[in-house]
Amino acid sequence: MSILDQMESLDGAQEPKVVEANTECKIRILDVKAGNDKNGNPYIMPRFEVVGEPLAKDFTKYLPVPNADLKREDLKKFERARWDMTEFMAAFEIDPTRPGDPEDWAGKEGWAILGVSKSDEYGEQNFVKKFVRGH
Repeated sequence: MSILDQMESLDGAQEPKVVEANTECKIRILDVKAGNDKNGNPYIMPRFEVVGEPLAKDFTKYLPVPNADLKREDLKKFERARWDMTEFMAAFEIDPTRPGDPEDWAGKEGWAILGVSKSDEYGEQNFVKKFVRGH
């Protein structure tokens, strides 16, 4: 017996889509990638899904970790990174004084206003325009 014998019908399959721009949505963290950028600065990149929208494409948000090296390199980028991380953590009720391991954030839910961008490589994709606190 083939594993494909268990497959449901493909009739009516629908292409994943983006959520309309400027929509406030409840989003869930699926996983978080952590790494270093080309300058050696750390970042995290959560991957999200839109809650209740099974056809919505998953999307990510690049978040530089505001650290002493970034502060020395570029104060403006450092301050922006601090603000972005503050907004992200507030939206997902992550305590910035005890954030734990980002890998443990999978499943956390928060709110964001989404935008839509288009690229030749990926087509249309959602992105976070603004995290929303206190829902």
